[in-house]
Amino acid sequence: MIEKNEVEPIFGIKFTNISMQELIKNCFSGSLLNKVIVTPNVDHVVRFAKDQEFKNIYAKADVTVNDSRILKILSRLCRKPIKNLIPGSDLTKLLFDELKGSPQPVCIIGCDSAVIAKLREKYPKIKIDHYNPPMGFIHSENEVDKCIEYCSKSNATIFFLAVGSPRQEILAQKLKALNLNACYFCIGASILFLTGDEKRAPKFMQKLALEWLFRLLQSPKRLAKRYLVDGIKIFPIFIKELRK
Repeated sequence: MIEKNEVEPIFGIKFTNISMQELIKNCFSGSLLNKVIVTPNVDHVVRFAKDQEFKNIYAKADVTVNDSRILKILSRLCRKPIKNLIPGSDLTKLLFDELKGSPQPVCIIGCDSAVIAKLREKYPKIKIDHYNPPMGFIHSENEVDKCIEYCSKSNATIFFLAVGSPRQEILAQKLKALNLNACYFCIGASILFLTGDEKRAPKFMQKLALEWLFRLLQSPKRLAKRYLVDGIKIFPIFIKELRK
């Protein structure tokens, strides 16, 4: 059972004090039913600092776990250490590995059909429902309604929302309001790592908190702004936290 007081406030965000294995155990025991799980990284913290709507969405999350080694390092320097590191890609892989022996169906929102075909080939025993809303769907009431209708007809007890932030967090709260007796993991691009469509950094780069650099070198045009322009905005946020 996840206690509400098990949190570590830093950068304005309350991180849930829970390990990866405890989180997975809670998922399969039913303790996460009708709960939203978010996995903030540096990009999320930067957006959180300047976007009130995003703050409101994160405040509604039931479980908030740290996706970033950089945030873990910065929190330690602030003497408010985030105890656990739970990268969304690692969490997603462990959940799917656990699901191999479980009758629980899952539903993935996001990713194209070719990616899901690879995932079904990799995990043939898992029943996977899939819906991929169009780009910009979150700004269309009609498209959001279509997505919600699909989800409401699914028998899934675990939803993987892979439509990017803040779309997946907004959608998660809309689904939670339906009381579907399911849990909602906001996982970003984690499915793409699972299928091999995107590559994880070598272990030594992960341990050195350089996974961002590996991803930047893989997709410079797509990620340059995120890491080299927006990403450095974490440092004023860090300094402000350090002075508290």
